[in-house]
Amino acid sequence: MVILGFVLAVFLQTGSVAKLPTGVSTLIAEARTIADRQGDTIWPGFAKTPYPVLLTGKDHSFLFCPVGPAQGFDDLGLEPITGCAVATRKRMFAPNLQATFPAVDGISTVVIGTPDVTERNEAAWISTLLHEHFHQMQMSQPDYYKQVSALGLAGDDDGGMWMLNYPFPYEEEGARAAFQNMAYALVDTLRARESIVFQRRIVTYHKARRAAFARVSAAQGRYAEFQLWQEGVSRYSEIALAEAAIERFRRGESPYDYSALALNLRVSVLKNLDRFDLKKNGRVSFYALGAGEALLLDRLRPNWREQYFHTGLAMAPLIYEDNTHAEAR
Repeated sequence: MVILGFVLAVFLQTGSVAKLPTGVSTLIAEARTIADRQGDTIWPGFAKTPYPVLLTGKDHSFLFCPVGPAQGFDDLGLEPITGCAVATRKRMFAPNLQATFPAVDGISTVVIGTPDVTERNEAAWISTLLHEHFHQMQMSQPDYYKQVSALGLAGDDDGGMWMLNYPFPYEEEGARAAFQNMAYALVDTLRARESIVFQRRIVTYHKARRAAFARVSAAQGRYAEFQLWQEGVSRYSEIALAEAAIERFRRGESPYDYSALALNLRVSVLKNLDRFDLKKNGRVSFYALGAGEALLLDRLRPNWREQYFHTGLAMAPLIYEDNTHAEAR
């Protein structure tokens, strides 16, 4: 009766059948549970970070757990599976979008299409929700927008699209080769098993990293650091949260076995470093590179996450043992 009442509310409020996609509420509920129960073991404060999600369907969008007035939406009341208040409006964003930005009421909101449209299986879709929720945590930091502005990279763009379209020299041969060497040195370091080999390869990686950043301008270096910090660590968080959620399946608390997902995510990072290609993959190259650096830090400096939000939107202060990064700009 509760679910029936919710469906009736959808019809009455919208005047048409704004049909909530089947099964998606269960996936959103699962992502929220992982954030609540396992999230703080990885990122203290993760569970308390506001988690509004705008699900984009075929014709309508559904806003789960709004934290603002949800202007322009019709209130549908409480959705029983997630326990979230839900509101709806006509779809405004592409149905395959997977992004986090101030999409509703100027508040950081996950905007995501359904698994069948985004071509993700259910566990991977949950992982993407957690990736995007980590973006919400990044953006909720008190000085985040001030620090982003201080990077001096936006130019005349006040809409944030520069984060996607910044003119980084992806096709310049010297930069391509140098960042490829950086990726190769990183994956070699990650694969080192013996302590003495690991320490030796860290030195090699530091040299390769400095050489890569020396091939680009100071502004381009700040952009690369920002992408490593923002997108790379969000990809790393998918791995860490999937690993933390494995016990949920083993205890019978979840139908999803996250062990395969966690392994696949780790292997994917290593493969993407092995096949690193700035020209082919552009900005997405930084996802694996930044995730690889976070995995390296798990071994090099296990408490690095305590310092992560205090590095000026850059990974270099964490990577270099002397905590200086002037050479990496």
